[in-house]
Amino acid sequence: MRSPLASLVEFHLRERRRSPLAWGLPLGLMSAFIVAIYPSVQGALTEVVEKYPEGLKQAFGIGELSNVEQYLHGEMLSLIVPLAVGYLAARAVASDLSGAAESGRLEVVLSAPVRRSLVCLGAFLAAAVEIAAVLLLTLVLSLLGSVAAGSGLGVGHALAGFAAVWPLALVGAGLAVVVCGLSLKTSVVTGVVAGSLVAMYVLDLIGKLDEGLDALRYASIFKYYGNAIETGIDPVAFVGLSAFAVILAIVGMALFERRDLSL
Repeated sequence: MRSPLASLVEFHLRERRRSPLAWGLPLGLMSAFIVAIYPSVQGALTEVVEKYPEGLKQAFGIGELSNVEQYLHGEMLSLIVPLAVGYLAARAVASDLSGAAESGRLEVVLSAPVRRSLVCLGAFLAAAVEIAAVLLLTLVLSLLGSVAAGSGLGVGHALAGFAAVWPLALVGAGLAVVVCGLSLKTSVVTGVVAGSLVAMYVLDLIGKLDEGLDALRYASIFKYYGNAIETGIDPVAFVGLSAFAVILAIVGMALFERRDLSL
């Protein structure tokens, strides 16, 4: 007999079954395009980037752009993919909790003998699966773009680069559970999480640009995100971000368990 948690995760995933394709396809095609055009722009990019100040290159993580991995990181993995997938994770949780409360679906779910915290956990785990599916599709399309254009994108490098986004995006899901424990308005949940992710990116950027403000980076999850497509996944950072996301989810579940579900 299937457990209630497994049933909830399946229910949430079924409700959002089109989302991985709707998000993964555009991100994947964009990444594939970036990878595919690299051979034709490599020479010009190398000359331009050599003139950039070293601090600016380090701040934006663009390296020398002397290989396709550096180019993909600079164009997609340093900002666009993490923010997009982090926002998707927040939307997934918000849809399953605050969105369900706004539409009346949450009352139906809670009419079954299931705790509120279990519903939150199901939404969190479903978001984890959803963002993994989006990242996998983006990875596959990026590699196909490389094969088509002969860009030489390494499978292991690409896998590490996209996999490293998963725990960062998971923090967005955990934060969304916390906000759902405080507000059942979807606009508030997604707005707070999106604003928090952008703010943390800015803090990390400021810390990179000004050594005197480097301490600000410790308040940003992007400090621990790194550049896995070139250097490989940092196990400590990967596990640490994942654990932080789980802690946020647990706090959110406790808040959700005690809150009034009226809007």
